[in-house]
Amino acid sequence: MEEKKYTLEEAITCYEEDRFDEALTALKQHRKHSEAQYFLGMMYYEGFGVEKDLEAAKRWFKKASRQGSLDAEYMLLCCEGNTTSCCKA
Repeated sequence: MEEKKYTLEEAITCYEEDRFDEALTALKQHRKHSEAQYFLGMMYYEGFGVEKDLEAAKRWFKKASRQGSLDAEYMLLCCEGNTTSCCKA
């Protein structure tokens, strides 16, 4: 059976609708896109559909941050405890 192809928008919708198993598959299809990298980081940061893994989250956030994602940069700072206004894992 052939794997379903998702647009980035469909992948994000899966995440937003808490369909995390589907979101993981869909987002990984767009793993080179900063927005997909950010949401993959959030999945690992929160443990949504995957085992919570701060190191994996940081890897995804770093990839997205290198492409200019400010959300990912902020989350990376949160992971490293370098902000005063975010919750820590």
